[in-house]
Amino acid sequence: MSRSASEAWGVRLRLTCALAVGGGLLTTLVTGPPPARAATGCSASRPARYAPATGTTSRHGDLRVFGIQYDQQVRNVVSYASFRRAMTCLVEEFVLPHERPGEPTLVVFNEDIGLMTLATGARGAIVRSQAASSLRAPAGDREPLSAAAALGELNAAYAPQVAAYQAMFGPIDPRKQVFVAATDTFIRAFNITFSRLATRFGIYVVACNNEARYRETHDPLLVRAFGDPAVPDLKSAYVATSAKVYNTAFLWGPHDVRPRAPDGARNLLFRNTKVPLTSIESTLLDLDPGPSTGAAARRNAAGYVVAGHRLGFATSLPAFTFGYRFGRRPSHFHPCRDLAVTYMACMDRLGVDTVIQAEANPGRWAGNGGANDWQPLDWMGSAWRAVADPSVHFRYAVNPMMVGNLLDLDFDGQSAILARGHQGRPRSYIGNTSLDGSDGDPRSAAVFAGRKPQFLALAPWVRPDGSRAALRAEGAKLAAGSGSPEENDYLETAVYADLTTPKGHSR
Repeated sequence: MSRSASEAWGVRLRLTCALAVGGGLLTTLVTGPPPARAATGCSASRPARYAPATGTTSRHGDLRVFGIQYDQQVRNVVSYASFRRAMTCLVEEFVLPHERPGEPTLVVFNEDIGLMTLATGARGAIVRSQAASSLRAPAGDREPLSAAAALGELNAAYAPQVAAYQAMFGPIDPRKQVFVAATDTFIRAFNITFSRLATRFGIYVVACNNEARYRETHDPLLVRAFGDPAVPDLKSAYVATSAKVYNTAFLWGPHDVRPRAPDGARNLLFRNTKVPLTSIESTLLDLDPGPSTGAAARRNAAGYVVAGHRLGFATSLPAFTFGYRFGRRPSHFHPCRDLAVTYMACMDRLGVDTVIQAEANPGRWAGNGGANDWQPLDWMGSAWRAVADPSVHFRYAVNPMMVGNLLDLDFDGQSAILARGHQGRPRSYIGNTSLDGSDGDPRSAAVFAGRKPQFLALAPWVRPDGSRAALRAEGAKLAAGSGSPEENDYLETAVYADLTTPKGHSR
């Protein structure tokens, strides 16, 4: 979520987790039809608007990275099995046909991909039904009434677990208690799914969720108190180990590295907790921020090395948080003194070369943010700035976007992978080819306007670029509650590129 979007949603529900990846110079545009084997197994679960993965390849690549633009569908969270199948299909359709033998694969899913799993199973049935008939409060017009109602319904559905955790850790703020109460659901649906995708397909996986840390228990009393009562012959449960709920980005690897860890964590390589938080996350949801000072903050921001690339995770707002304007780093600047105001600058100081910015941006992509600037223009201040600003040294940025309406919340965007120094065909987000002062674009944003050569891969939007008026009209049709035949008809696709490590590269 951009800074301006955060302000626009000051009274709204928002759950975030952003990631970013950086890398090297890539060549040769590659497109192709969806593979036949994927079409036979997964075509029934595709959304109506679907496009095969597109990207660039390099013969010198040493890490192939994919950004998955997932169109969230309530039918995918009817059960644990349906969610696992949907996520498996994303890998089968978008990743497997484009893997290169001998080259490691990193798959980055969008932020908040675990959010909808709150409605998995019998306890989420009412909310899933409500998702099919929103209270018709379009994003940008009024408070998200359906989302607020859904949280209340989920609190009621998880009432026994809420009570048990309040007794164990209380008092827990009511704003976040359902996220603690749903720990067993989250682990079964989210953590185990992505952990097993990594080991099954021999890939690295990044995905995000708002959840507490956990352990596995076989104690019958705890299993009855915290386990999903709908799971047959329940023998174990996943139990939160504290009431802290972080917006967390997880990195799983292809092999188990912690054999004694619980399910979903044996191949976990790294977790990043978001800092800074948006006002919505801190005041409306009472999420806990990651560390902003000291050694813990530096470890959180330093990321993890995969195939010679140091991945740093910037969950939405952190990807915009440099601490100064484009190219204007102050003298006597201290990038790691307080990461709540200089997160990106500190990641740069710590040697991160690939920014992972997984995103779920609430609000219309074809519209204006809270600062009254065009949303795609504002977006250039994150992933594109990471590889274009001369004051930092990131080499790659990976920015997969979640799309699709969640109750009366709209999520939209264009997924991208970018590289510093890349001189490919210049491209831009929709409506962003030039600065438009008549539409409220500030002169200070001139550096962000126009077609840019740093895009290695860029997902198309639901219609070709055009005037902002035409784009806004299309966005209004997609929005929750529009009543249009195109309501919630977003594009599911993926982007990919090869990252390369220059000879003798060190930072």
